[in-house]
Order: sequence, then structure tokens, then C-alpha cells
Amino acid sequence: MKKTLSITIASFLVLIFAGCANSKNATVPTFTVSQSIWKSIDGGADWKVKNKGEGKANIAEIDVLSFAINPYDANNLYVGLRKGGILETRNGGETWEFMNFVSEKVYGLAIDPIDGRTLYASGVWQGTGKIFKTEDDGKNWKEIYTSPSAGPILISLVIDQKNSKNIYVATSEKEVIKSTDGGTTWRNIYLSDDPIVRIAIDSANSNLVYFLTNGGKILRSKDAGEKIEDISENIKKESFSFGNGQYKVLKTDPTRSNVVYLAGADGIMKSLDGGEKWEEVWALNDPENFPIRALAINPKNSSEIVYAMDRAVYKSIDAGKTWKTFEFDNKMKANILEYNPTEGTQLYIGFTK
Repeated sequence: MKKTLSITIASFLVLIFAGCANSKNATVPTFTVSQSIWKSIDGGADWKVKNKGEGKANIAEIDVLSFAINPYDANNLYVGLRKGGILETRNGGETWEFMNFVSEKVYGLAIDPIDGRTLYASGVWQGTGKIFKTEDDGKNWKEIYTSPSAGPILISLVIDQKNSKNIYVATSEKEVIKSTDGGTTWRNIYLSDDPIVRIAIDSANSNLVYFLTNGGKILRSKDAGEKIEDISENIKKESFSFGNGQYKVLKTDPTRSNVVYLAGADGIMKSLDGGEKWEEVWALNDPENFPIRALAINPKNSSEIVYAMDRAVYKSIDAGKTWKTFEFDNKMKANILEYNPTEGTQLYIGFTK
């Protein structure tokens, strides 16, 4: 009887260890997406495509609409897509996985700067623009805002880095809405003549907020959105080689207060005094024929600027006096360009069709 029991126990243990071995050797599905995400680790001098993934692939051809980089983990990046939801990496882009997220189209992404675990995403679900929030790295999501009817989309989503409870969102219905309690409640703070496509908050003064409309108008608030004024005429007062208001990019300097950039088919404009006076930063190519589609400023050195036109990037280390170039082997066009906020050598660029 004892001998039989020993054999039975031994057989049971063999089965357990065999199961463990099989689970360890289980193959994780892999996939490859289109060459829509590239990374530089040397400040934009050289770039490598990052298109390998693990797990289930939602889609193969991806169009990048938004980035969000974790300020507490340089290897953690989220990518919002035109179709397919959100891609996430925990190893600096070496491998990606599709998050469990309900919306296919994700226009805006923002990480709470306080904890790095809370993520906001604006997207479209069943034809209606919505905002979602997760407080556990994407394991669970809750809807915190929905458009009043089908059709309107939520274009730009920005979090105040000084007070993460403050969130600004622009809609295709020409509205700017704001939450001061982390998305629990919202109010309409502005109705524009033209949809607002970009929002940027001053790096040192959270009360200073800029807005860029689809038609190229630049708006400004000095009191966190309570009053918003059109300052487009401030640019027209100056004498520039271009000046038709064809701007699609709005960025504030990550280290210097009152410094703000505009870029597009009118080239690159910079203000050092909060938008009162503007100066031209000479781009290397003719922006009328090749509009600037994305721009980034080094978070550790404001003299380093990188901008993108179609399939090429241009980098300056002397505030735009001279430029170096890099051309991508890619048929798509650049859409977004971001530095890792914790250091000045890593950049990501996203492409769309």
C-alpha cells in the first residue's frame, strides 16, 4: 500500500513540474506593425524603427495620433492610434502590446505627473467623443466625460504639470472644457470661432495657457482659462518672410517661462515674452512647400530644437542658427515628435498616412 502511494505521489509531482515546464516554454504570440514609430537615443542624430510587439495584435497598419511618456519610468510609453486603440511599451519601444481599451481612435493621451499610474485618453466610441481614465496602469478604465451627441470629437487633451487636477480639452465643436478635480466634473470655459487643435501650458506659470485653432489663430489666457484672448495680431505686426497664419504646431519651452513656439507652413515663430512679440526661427527648407508637422524642444537644453517635415527631421543645437538632417525610409508623414521628459537624448516620432 505504501509503495503504491509513493508511486502515485511521484506521478503527481511529475505532472506538476511538466505543467510548469510547459507554461515556461509557452510561446507568446508576436507581431509586427507598420513603421510608424521611431526612436532616437542620441538626441535625434540617428533613428531606429520600433515596430515589434507581443500578444494579440489589434491592427497592423498604425497611424500615430498621440504620445504619453511616463515621467517616472523612461521606458514606459503610450501611443494613441487612429485605429487600434492604445499601444504600450515597458521597455523603451523594444516590444509593444495593445492595451485593453474600448475606443479604437485615440486623439489625446496624458499621464498624471504626480503618480505616473493615472492615464487619461480622449477617443471615439460608437461615434461619440469620450474621455476615459485609468488609475491602475490601464487594467481598468472608467468613462469620465461624453459628448452630448454623436459626431463631436475631443481633439486635444492637456494636464497641468503643476496641478494635475486641472485638465483642458478641446472639442471639434469649437469648445474648450476644463476640469479642476481630475475629471470628476467639467465646465465649458470658451467657445471659439474655429475648432481648437492644440493646447499648451507654460512650464512655470500654470495660469498662462495658449490655444491654437485649426485656422492658425493663436489664443492666450493669463488666468488659467477664465479669460481667453486672440493674440494673432501680435504676429501680424512683425515683418516675416511668411505670415498667413498657417500654423499647426504649438509648443511651450519645457524649462523657460513665457517662451512659446508656433510652426507650420509659415515656418517657425518664437515668442520670449508670452506671445506679445514674435521672432522668426529660420527653418532649413521652404515651409510653404514642406509644412512643418511636428516640433520638440529638449527638456534639458532649450537651444536644442528638432522639427519634422514629411519624412525628414531637422535638429539644431544653437536655437535654429544651423541644422542637421535625417531622412526616414518611410512612405508616411511625420505627425508627432516628443522628447522623453526626464532626459535630453531620447526622442520618439510618430507617423500617419
